[in-house]
Amino acid sequence: MVSPQPRRLQVDTNAQTLTVDWANGHTSVFPLPRLRAACPCAECRGDAIDGIDPPAPDAEPADADPQWTDLDIEPAGSVGIRITWDDGHNAGIFRWDRLWGLQPPEA
Repeated sequence: MVSPQPRRLQVDTNAQTLTVDWANGHTSVFPLPRLRAACPCAECRGDAIDGIDPPAPDAEPADADPQWTDLDIEPAGSVGIRITWDDGHNAGIFRWDRLWGLQPPEA
């Protein structure tokens, strides 16, 4: 699968999302809990997930504490990113083509 390169990544811990602005002008918004569940490392086996559903606006109470508040995102060479989650997990590399394929469908 050929995917565009990302131009910008932004984490919003209040909204619990990772936003990727792609070079082709498309924007993908990934809910952090679902992205964590899609971790492609051998331990998590998130590679079995084919796509991420869009966030449901009423999925959690508005006063719920954010689950992921201290993420570290670093480049994994030129192929993708490695996310270190609050729970210390960082074994999965999210390749750009993998993120492109996981993106939630547009509403």
